[in-house]
Amino acid sequence: MKSKIFLGVVLTLIVSGIGYFYYLGAFDTVQVKEETLGPFYVLSHERMGNYRNVGETFEVIQKEFPEKGFKNYKLFGIYKDNPNTVPEEKLRCEVGALFSEPIADVPTGFSLPLKYRIIEKKKYLTVDFPLKSFVSIFLGIFKVYPVLTEACIERGCNMNEKGSIEIYEPLVEKKTKYLFPLE
Repeated sequence: MKSKIFLGVVLTLIVSGIGYFYYLGAFDTVQVKEETLGPFYVLSHERMGNYRNVGETFEVIQKEFPEKGFKNYKLFGIYKDNPNTVPEEKLRCEVGALFSEPIADVPTGFSLPLKYRIIEKKKYLTVDFPLKSFVSIFLGIFKVYPVLTEACIERGCNMNEKGSIEIYEPLVEKKTKYLFPLE
């Protein structure tokens, strides 16, 4: 009797786990597109170190931006180095908020140094991946980057100098857009 209950619990956990990963998009086909996007108007913070620590910056932005009156923005990250070839402590990235319109007045008083800049319109290889929970971000990294990298190499990209951009939209579109610039 105890072994049947144990097997039932294990089977329930396995089915639930598979269902959860299905919900997150683990079994979705990754479709690479070529798109012209931008310009992007960004307020960003430059960081150096392990990419896993960017969440700290996102937390500050999500707390302080509404206090300064900012609305209708998406979070983004530009990951400038390949974590497979660059030591953790030397990984460079830029994280912040992306706006669809220029910012007239950039407020001061943020707890992080932020810079305002415009990322000009250009061609990208892109992939849209569901953003249903925090786990989706890690699942997307492991599922999207190999396919996106392969597509970029097929187009002659120099992957040694290729940074990536991730745009997070968890509220309305519920997706992460992964971008490799082609130009």
